[in-house]
Amino acid sequence: MAQHPSNREMSGKIAVVTGAASGIGKAVAIHFAREGAELLLLDRDPSVFELAAQLSGNSRARAFRIDLADPAQIAAVTMEIRDDHRRLDVLVNNAGINPKKDGRKAEIPEITDEVWAQVLAINLTAPFLLYRELIEPLKASGAGRVINITSRGGRSVSPLAAAHYAATKTGLIGLTRVMALEGAPFGITANSVAPGPILTALTSQSSEASRSQLAKSVPLGRYGDPEDVAEIVTFLASARASYVTGAVFDVNGGSFMP
Repeated sequence: MAQHPSNREMSGKIAVVTGAASGIGKAVAIHFAREGAELLLLDRDPSVFELAAQLSGNSRARAFRIDLADPAQIAAVTMEIRDDHRRLDVLVNNAGINPKKDGRKAEIPEITDEVWAQVLAINLTAPFLLYRELIEPLKASGAGRVINITSRGGRSVSPLAAAHYAATKTGLIGLTRVMALEGAPFGITANSVAPGPILTALTSQSSEASRSQLAKSVPLGRYGDPEDVAEIVTFLASARASYVTGAVFDVNGGSFMP
């Protein structure tokens, strides 16, 4: 990760980040910690506790192990967050899954009801539930920030985005716009960040041949790093983005130019 001076512009801010144990979510958590935010890190991977301990040197960080496919767990964790924090400044809905079939995109006939429901639950329903359950502390901020991590697969046809993933990521963009509209009277902004090919555990599920072919199609000629996305998310979480809402930020090396 690039090292540069920080003015700790998120000092005193409280931020929730889902999917925080690895990839983009971890990069966002590291950036937020560097900027002085108090962190509430959600992930089903127990390594999220190690990350929270590592980041506590720069900021306060607390981890929650949660399966975002389970509404009951979301209800329990959000209740605990509301009980402990009357104010919440930032919500980053980053967690997402894109199950593969033998290292390739699953075709529609290959997607079972169970897998479809799981992808829908984690990628789309969880952001909806988290926003709904945390709306009051976001209102209390007076300048709440919601950043939803979507995908190039939700913006255009992608060789790696299966139907379940593309549908949920496209839906998340629409949901973000409604969040922006309804949150505006309370000072809440909501924006989407749509990464293209980024080197994460999720993209590593694709075959090497698929990844290589996709990298060649990117005008900048490479996969991006999670930090490339975290930089945009950190900007959107800051006061510098106070007049930006309902927008989609494409971070894809030029692989999709609307």
